[in-house]
Amino acid sequence: MRKAALAPIAAALAACSPRAVRYVAPDLPSRLPASVAVLPFDNESVSLKGPELARRLTAEALAARGFSSPEAKDVDEALTRLGVSDGGQLRAFDPKKVGEAVGAAGLLYGTLEEFTYQNVGFLRRRAVRLTLKLVEAATGERLYEAVGAESRGRAALDKKAAGRNFVDGVVEQAVETALGAPLLLESRLAVDEALTGLPRRP
Repeated sequence: MRKAALAPIAAALAACSPRAVRYVAPDLPSRLPASVAVLPFDNESVSLKGPELARRLTAEALAARGFSSPEAKDVDEALTRLGVSDGGQLRAFDPKKVGEAVGAAGLLYGTLEEFTYQNVGFLRRRAVRLTLKLVEAATGERLYEAVGAESRGRAALDKKAAGRNFVDGVVEQAVETALGAPLLLESRLAVDEALTGLPRRP
């Protein structure tokens, strides 16, 4: 009975989360900004560390694609002077003013939609989902938008396996917390997925 009930869960964990490029400007390759400021993420998850991690990984991924980005601390200081203290406030500000404040031709807006670590013994689940949007600062025009998601998990089919599953999860979470990088692999894969459709700069 229990094995039959858990089988659909195991199958669901093995499946990939839905993800998609939502928009690409027709002339995007010719309009790629040389500099892109990665702005503080809007946080729809319950994690306090998740948005900071996703932002850092996004900046690293953009650098690998040939984009230059101002340092996060410089961006944050400029936004504070503009009156922005949280990523969720950015939508109320004119992109042109934001671009002028941070000194970048492009603005990368991010929303962390899910940052989940679930460990209940019989089921262990790790999931990250985010949306990234590149905007031309001077015009406020959206150039690129995509979703990235990564979900991994393990289901146990009996009490003994559930006990091992739970202990493994506790150790795993403790190590990641000590390193200050929870859900690092899932976050990196979600960022990479979201940026797959963004052309590299020459």
